[in-house]
Amino acid sequence: MQNVVKVITDTIRETEFENNTFIAGGFVRDKVMGKESNDLDIVVTLPDGGIELANLLFQKKLSSRPVIFQRFGTAQVNILGYKIEFVMSRKESYKNNNRKPAVAHGTITEDIYRRDFTMNSLIMNVMDNKIQDITNKGIEDIKAKIIRTTSQPDLIFKEDPLRMLRAVRFAVQLNFTLETETLNGIILNAPMLKYISRERIRDELIKILLSSSPAEGIKLMIKTGIIQNIIPEISLLQDVQQNKYHDRDVLGHTLQVLQNTPNDLVLRLSALLHDISKPQTKTQDKKGIHFYHHEVAGAKRARKILNDLKFPKDIIDKVSKIIKNHMRLKSFGDNIINLSDVAVRRLIFQMQNELEPLLSLIHADNISHADAYILANQIPNLKLRIASNQKKIIGKKLPVTGRDIMLHFEISEGQNVGKILDRAHEIWLKHPYWNKTKIIKEIELEEELWKKKK
Repeated sequence: MQNVVKVITDTIRETEFENNTFIAGGFVRDKVMGKESNDLDIVVTLPDGGIELANLLFQKKLSSRPVIFQRFGTAQVNILGYKIEFVMSRKESYKNNNRKPAVAHGTITEDIYRRDFTMNSLIMNVMDNKIQDITNKGIEDIKAKIIRTTSQPDLIFKEDPLRMLRAVRFAVQLNFTLETETLNGIILNAPMLKYISRERIRDELIKILLSSSPAEGIKLMIKTGIIQNIIPEISLLQDVQQNKYHDRDVLGHTLQVLQNTPNDLVLRLSALLHDISKPQTKTQDKKGIHFYHHEVAGAKRARKILNDLKFPKDIIDKVSKIIKNHMRLKSFGDNIINLSDVAVRRLIFQMQNELEPLLSLIHADNISHADAYILANQIPNLKLRIASNQKKIIGKKLPVTGRDIMLHFEISEGQNVGKILDRAHEIWLKHPYWNKTKIIKEIELEEELWKKKK
């Protein structure tokens, strides 16, 4: 990134841009924290300065052709393989809950105080690398690990409510704490998220879930009321008591499972939503508390939630499939000795590419129970079984087709073909080396036995 900065400094030396061009935001924050960053944003304190500088770099053949956003006074270019944004120092005004601000050239001070948080308000002169802290709180807050709005929280969050989610995201990504007024400002303005597109909300939620502390992120979203405006079903998990297998309510268990999962979006979404329908399926009798078929109801509810948040269809399908199947091993215990090879092969074929994330979710779930009911060895033991069974079926497929069934049994396409094909699949899972002839013969024998019993 220093090479990119050098390209810019060499270009602006002895021009009007010299000492009017600054690096702003996350790059400077990370520098103060002793971290490297490739997130380079350039502010030019001249009218239309960002666009003009981007055009200059292109004219000198030092960058790609600028992508210009005239309304915001910004331009994006590619320099040495890095996407860089140039913007003029500006002031913004919002009217009547319109999320699209009126933008005008402003002083660097006006620009700084319209930014979200003090930690992101530092600027650095590209010519001499000197850092300016116009709010006089940026460096201090970074060192104290505090997230504080540059201006009154009510103003900052009403101008762009997404900043509330960004605050949560920064808190879990950087291990920072929300300053009291900023926290209260989020609590007060959380309902304003209804004015934000679901796509923008989704993108921030993804970053929170893929942080090193996703459970803390969800806790903070609950504490501030943000979750009520994104996934209100999560709040309903709180105080829902469970059976003897658990030592936490549904929310506490969900957050523990979430924190126990590897850093993968499909897996973390599955963990967050795997018990989402427990409140609606809870029943109680003399034997205790039950959540019958909560995994089926949960898969449907998860699909609705993720659709609302505009997640891609392939992600929604995967998450729904994983949630629907996360209970299928519960009755087999730690050693899974009662799980047949046929059942293992069936699991492999039914889950396909979702097998590994399903196993990861089940393991995270298994180790998030009450101590006496933790099944820490179930998935490791199952993986050994899966490996041995995969050797027998890898690269193979059912040698019987629906057309084979119709021709042999002289039946037309319909429900009966599907039933016979399902039976053929079960026979093949039991005898993966059998060919079409043997499988069909076995079906015939079973048909004869069934007729005699009848």
